[in-house]
Amino acid sequence: AKTVLPALKILDKNESVPPGYKYIELLTIFDIKMDLTRKARICARGDQIETPSSITYASVVTRESIRIAFVLASLNDLEILSADVAGAYLNAPCAEKVYTILGEEFGDYAGRKAVIIMALYGLKSAGYSWRTFCARILREELHFIPCRADMDVWRRAARKGSGERYYEYLFIYTDDIICISQYPREILKDMNKHFLLKIDSIQEPSRYLGASISKHLLDGDSQYTWAIGSREYLIESLRIVKQRIEPLNLKLKSKVTSALPSGYKPELDASDYLDDDNAVLYMQLIGILRWLVELGRIDICAEVSMMSSYNCMPRVTHLYAVLNIFSYLQANLDWKIVMDSAYNDHLPKLDKCDWSEFYPFAEKKDPPDMPEALGRAVELTMFVDASHATNLVTRQSRTGVLIYVNKAPIVWYSKKQNAVETSSFGSEFMALKAGVELLEGLVYKLQMMGVSIEGYCHTCVDNMSVVNNSSVPESVLRKKSNSIAYHYVRSKCAEDLLRITYENTKTNLADILTKVLSGATKKHFRDRIMFPGD
Repeated sequence: AKTVLPALKILDKNESVPPGYKYIELLTIFDIKMDLTRKARICARGDQIETPSSITYASVVTRESIRIAFVLASLNDLEILSADVAGAYLNAPCAEKVYTILGEEFGDYAGRKAVIIMALYGLKSAGYSWRTFCARILREELHFIPCRADMDVWRRAARKGSGERYYEYLFIYTDDIICISQYPREILKDMNKHFLLKIDSIQEPSRYLGASISKHLLDGDSQYTWAIGSREYLIESLRIVKQRIEPLNLKLKSKVTSALPSGYKPELDASDYLDDDNAVLYMQLIGILRWLVELGRIDICAEVSMMSSYNCMPRVTHLYAVLNIFSYLQANLDWKIVMDSAYNDHLPKLDKCDWSEFYPFAEKKDPPDMPEALGRAVELTMFVDASHATNLVTRQSRTGVLIYVNKAPIVWYSKKQNAVETSSFGSEFMALKAGVELLEGLVYKLQMMGVSIEGYCHTCVDNMSVVNNSSVPESVLRKKSNSIAYHYVRSKCAEDLLRITYENTKTNLADILTKVLSGATKKHFRDRIMFPGD
């Protein structure tokens, strides 16, 4: 109770509660964390009052931004430190008018009324209050500026000892902070003046948002490269999965080479529907797998996307298929994505076509409020693929997109297309449209973070008709139903956002995001995208 007292204004015995304040109860929550440490916290019963929706939302940094962070740190030879804010919410003023009556755990204050003046855990507005308070400190006291593309990425211009100018960055996920600078400890020291940072948490990151962070010395490199994995989270997940399926007399297989059996078609499954309890289990397993994909398990992205389609009404064999994915992960435990900042020197230079007669309005325009670019430039590479009519029931195709910043995979995407395409050309072109949309978002984020982009995005597609239609100005579209995607992609080529080239299916890395592959084929692509760790 002592830690909560600063968040309360205890009223005198005869003092009345200010008008407009609503009564709310407190409760104590006990928990055991994943590392087996025990924790107890006094929280407010935020469910007892109505809170305006305008003060219940608090954004957090995206995982995509975190991946970019590690690339920029390596590229510009900067240090990274992470930190955890102690009792983050309790630093911020409460956004609601609430009071409570203290219980026996408050000793001599038991039975007294107290106004909640700080954002007590459990209040629906607590996250909003903390983010608003933190943003004000970063903006007004530390003079950081939020990135317009991700408002939880903060930048500040600085200068190295050599005189070179660069940006220092802060990445905020509620109370978890990543700082990138030549002198990150000084920034965290300044932050500690405004809210307490846990001293033992200030170190090079080893875990962040469930991901395992490590450094590796790649062949031919003189400095270490950051890697993002999921080993610790996966080990704990496998333990929980085994525990949950044991009462069902199920076990994970020991020898599995592919996430799903080769040729498996979940849409053709005709087994019985799962009962309510097992359907909930299915959804929980899918939730774990989706987070593993976020943490960098690109090799299961397509399979997880496929099986997620049956969350509402999963069947018995669907559950077995999901367990097969966990069996595959158990056999391939420690695969990571490496945030390699090296440049792709092997990529051929692609000629720029003259689009002026076809798209005279096309012009490469920078955002009007884009900050000055500092630090070394990055280059972009994108792989796009589609599996035509792969769903045997609806005949929908699946899009796969993989985008690299230098040699680091930053964006991966696997999704069933909304429309049914009558040809592989149509499905490939719709996949390319989706890829260009993702590319535009990534380019905007990099620009607003103050990162210079070298030239165009080298885009690889394995359909020659798509390559011709999107890179040869005089090429005529014969599929009028794809005309919007056709002109959208071509206009972006005219702006020189990207240049498109042919990539053989056997080497198109996006193929792993479009279909169920055999063990050997999956290994072929996985070995080129991911890193096996130690």
